[in-house]
Amino acid sequence: MIVAALAVAAPALAAYPGTYAQQDGVGLVHGSVQFDASKLGFDTRLRAVNAHTYETLRETRIDGAFGIATLIPANDKLGLFRDGTRFVLQSVANQSRTSFVVVRSADLKVLQRIDLPGSYAFDALAPNGSRLYLIQHTTKDFGHYVVRAYDLRARKLLPGRIADKAQSSWVMQGYPVSRVETADGRWVYTLYANPAGFPFVHALDTMKGVAHCVGIAWTGSQDELTSYRLRVAVNRLLVLRGSGATYRSIDRTNWSVRLR
Repeated sequence: MIVAALAVAAPALAAYPGTYAQQDGVGLVHGSVQFDASKLGFDTRLRAVNAHTYETLRETRIDGAFGIATLIPANDKLGLFRDGTRFVLQSVANQSRTSFVVVRSADLKVLQRIDLPGSYAFDALAPNGSRLYLIQHTTKDFGHYVVRAYDLRARKLLPGRIADKAQSSWVMQGYPVSRVETADGRWVYTLYANPAGFPFVHALDTMKGVAHCVGIAWTGSQDELTSYRLRVAVNRLLVLRGSGATYRSIDRTNWSVRLR
């Protein structure tokens, strides 16, 4: 079952579906440096280590429990700003209240702390560093959610949700299994398994703050989707099977879906 992919510590599941805050695992890598988060009492030990030798380069303590934003089940580490100067950490066990911190890569200094009522999870960053996109869970089972935008410069959560205006009735539900970005970081594509319906790709334009949801034909169990991956091609988005063969091809100009 898809839920078998969620075999991680209970606090880590608090942000699912979306991303969970991982501690004591493989960290966020930028060049030759890896950023690791681990538990330190009720707080967080954050380290920058050599990605090859794991020698500690610098470390600090952050008030509260935070971890590396990690996508299940692909185990992708998220939260690094495009220029590599900063990264975002997400709070652990964020059910009734959620926090994020923006950390400077060079010295691990916390530049900004975001505290929001409710359950949120990291989703994406605009390539110019102006916006942080979040998954807001709207039910206790986290099965339904909406995408929100946080203005990092104005330091406020923007009103409304980031939705597909062409499909106002579309309900966001399911579990993310894979994602990919365009080379310029503007578009973020996430493949979702949706046991209650058809799997779909969520296409987020992080500069304009708009999204498109593209349903994909499927019959039977969606457990196999945990091995599927996405790849950006010229004007197309490829949905690849675990074997690497193309399952579906999505036209990125008009969102039409075809077999190849």
